[in-house]
Amino acid sequence: MTKNPLPHLAKRLAILTTAMLLLNCGLAAERKTENLILITLDGVRYQELFGGLDLEILKATIKDGKPEDTKTYKRFWADTPKERREKLMPFFWGEWMQRHGSVAGNPQKGSVVRLANRLHFSYPGYSEILTGQARDDLITSNDKVLNPNHTVLEFLRRKLGLPQKQVAAFASWDVIGVAVQHEAGAVFTNAGYEAYAHPDPAVQSMSRLQFEMLTPWDTVRHDEITFRFAMAHLKTHRPRVFYLSLGETDDWAHEKRYDRVLAAIARFDSFFNELWNWLQDNPQYRDKTTLLITTDHGRGDIALNWHSHNAQIRDAKNTWLAVISPDSPLRGEWAGGKPVVMDQIAATLCRFMGLDYSEQNPKAGKPIARLFEK
Repeated sequence: MTKNPLPHLAKRLAILTTAMLLLNCGLAAERKTENLILITLDGVRYQELFGGLDLEILKATIKDGKPEDTKTYKRFWADTPKERREKLMPFFWGEWMQRHGSVAGNPQKGSVVRLANRLHFSYPGYSEILTGQARDDLITSNDKVLNPNHTVLEFLRRKLGLPQKQVAAFASWDVIGVAVQHEAGAVFTNAGYEAYAHPDPAVQSMSRLQFEMLTPWDTVRHDEITFRFAMAHLKTHRPRVFYLSLGETDDWAHEKRYDRVLAAIARFDSFFNELWNWLQDNPQYRDKTTLLITTDHGRGDIALNWHSHNAQIRDAKNTWLAVISPDSPLRGEWAGGKPVVMDQIAATLCRFMGLDYSEQNPKAGKPIARLFEK
């Protein structure tokens, strides 16, 4: 008589299910990340991040005199790339990269981070970061229109069941306000020249002053304004998912003001210092927050085209990313390894939160495995 195999099969399935549940519980207990902060620095080249001031570009952008006589040279020049980058970004290369995080994208170390999209300008780059998918056919300009795809910020809000102000984006460029969402109002945004309602009188004053303290560009306000609003929102609403987009570096580069680009990068470093100290002073965020910092595109790699980026400039596809996380053991610069593609960022952010981004977008890039290796 043949025995019925179903009871035995059901028992094995029950054991397997229990094992999977125990494994998932163990991974959830092991994971420390409860908050995410994404930061983008518009058009910041890997050359400055890893090598500091480029003397050839400085020479090409000053009108009179010697580069050695400029304030920029005196402030940022040193004999080696390592010394120059530490002068430019002392907090990033000191506290963050030595003690808390890692950075990929230095070709001198055999590390590659690149765009998947072929357009190499801002909106396609931001959309690739935020959706995990490069759609050259859907986004072909920097026009201020809602993202044609749902974004990782929308996914995180839905999966975590968060109110709107708990998933927030603050940006200097107004287009970011639509790039972060497919459905209007899905994410709390403040972008470009936009008033910010806040109970602090100092923030109210800054909200008014932004319309008088104009930049040379109609769609990009000063990063200082954006950062102050962002910090005010963090302190008041304590969001679990937060996106900060800073933009003056790209605009000063297009103006061929290398001195202003370097000054802006140095200012970003001081922002990082302030943000980190505040996070470390707050139990909600201390040792429970993953930060990912990157850029939307690269630029030309020589003095002739350093200020430009488009599909015809090969080096504009090369970018970088840094991660500071209690759940990633990597420290310092990456060396060698498989290239990282920017369409992996959305899934990587979700992985840090114990979520699978492929639920929303099966075509998105996969999480960056190296960040999670023990």
